[in-house]
Amino acid sequence: MRKSVRSLPSTTQRVATILARLATAASLAATFAACGPPPAPAMPPESAEERAEKTKIESAKKLMEKADEAYNAKDFDEARKLLGQAKDLNVESLNFQIAEQLEKVDKRHAKLWANEVEASLKDGDCKGAFGELAGPMRDLESEVFVRELRRLIGAQALACVQSRVDEATTANKFAAARALVGSEDTKTVLGGAAQKKLVTEVDTTIFEAKKAALEEPLKAKHWADALAKIDEAQKGGDISDEGAKGLLGVVRAAITPEIAGLAARAVGQGREAPKSLEEVDRLIKLVRWDIAGPDMAPVAKDKAAPEVVAKKRQALAVWVEAQRVKMKPGKKAEKRWAHGKIAVLPAAKSDAPSKRDLAPATEVWILGQTKDLALVTDVDPAGASLDVQLERAIGWTPLARLAPKNTTDWIPPDDQLVGTRVWAPLRPGEANLELGTVSAVKGQDVTVKRLADDKELQVKRGTLRLGRLLPGAKLVAFCQAKTQIVTLEEVLPDQRTVKLVCEGGLRKDEVLPGLRARPEDLPAPK
Repeated sequence: MRKSVRSLPSTTQRVATILARLATAASLAATFAACGPPPAPAMPPESAEERAEKTKIESAKKLMEKADEAYNAKDFDEARKLLGQAKDLNVESLNFQIAEQLEKVDKRHAKLWANEVEASLKDGDCKGAFGELAGPMRDLESEVFVRELRRLIGAQALACVQSRVDEATTANKFAAARALVGSEDTKTVLGGAAQKKLVTEVDTTIFEAKKAALEEPLKAKHWADALAKIDEAQKGGDISDEGAKGLLGVVRAAITPEIAGLAARAVGQGREAPKSLEEVDRLIKLVRWDIAGPDMAPVAKDKAAPEVVAKKRQALAVWVEAQRVKMKPGKKAEKRWAHGKIAVLPAAKSDAPSKRDLAPATEVWILGQTKDLALVTDVDPAGASLDVQLERAIGWTPLARLAPKNTTDWIPPDDQLVGTRVWAPLRPGEANLELGTVSAVKGQDVTVKRLADDKELQVKRGTLRLGRLLPGAKLVAFCQAKTQIVTLEEVLPDQRTVKLVCEGGLRKDEVLPGLRARPEDLPAPK
């Protein structure tokens, strides 16, 4: 079967078809290219803040570069100045680098100064070297610079100082040694801790030397000469104020037994006792001690004499006063009791005002007496020597106010009786006594205000009993529908009520106005 000619395309048709397809592909490619991804957006312009930050960074870097140039030229002050300006720009990203650069400058500068003073330190010119170094160490205010410089020259500087100090102390030029180690320049260069240790060592060395120089005058008891040496050393700057105090303590320790012995030996003497007291006081004043006078004013601790000196001097002063008032010493100390409150006059000056009192019924011992006064102590002096007895004397008291018996339950003297609570016969026709308060005294007539109703009644002094309320006392009170003898068990805290024990053991509370007492059940009055 023959094929149709139209069923087979001609060459011309095939070419046309290919060209058409190529055109279509080209058209599609162009279309695709036209529809591709959009171009990147344009960058926004820089803000004023960003431009300013970039300018700061650039400025800081330029300053750092210039600082590096100054460093290489050994112009360390200029380098610090430039780095300080860079730091002031406050560029956080550069702060660490600036700090490192500053440390490098300080360390190299310290090395330069160490080299500068090396010769002076070797030659022993510590003062000159320290004078050169102290200025920059203080002015630069750089811990790195100071630390590095001390590391470089510390050992050499200390050796220089110690050498000069040894030379000065050997030649007894103590003030020069102290001036060198105590100067502010030395403290700046060596540091506070190192200087303090050095000062302590120097002061100790000088103290021991000065102490040894006191041995001869102290052994000879030339106390004034010893003190003159101390004053001269302090005035000349050889010793510190503390050192002078320490040397004064050496003199005081040596003179203490001398003063105490002189005072103790003078007690019992006649006309020589006042002169001995004057000498004791002169020596005490010489070593700058103070003694409490009759007014018993407190003495500063650094001026207070040792206890042994104070006691022995007091005993001598009391003995001198006892001679002045013509006291007659007792063969044996006699025990007495104070009747009422008694003013005590100073033992070493009986005509001075009283500064203390004896409480009623205080126990004392009479060491000696005049016509009207007694020298007393509140410590049993049995067996003690005269000087020890006089050390313990507390003062002079009116002889008439010292009783040979315990005065605890005695009615007070007339001048102290007003205001005292007493038992008194305050109910006419009733033998039992009642509590009241004394409101007036006139001879043997005493006015008592009754506690129950404040009514005042006049009674005789001999009928009074002291109104003390002590547990165990026998009283009269109303119990179980009758008046009976009761026992006082307790005074309650309000001081207005008591607890009583009635017959058979019954307890009851009673107010003070309700109490009565039989005269025979109370301590007898004086």
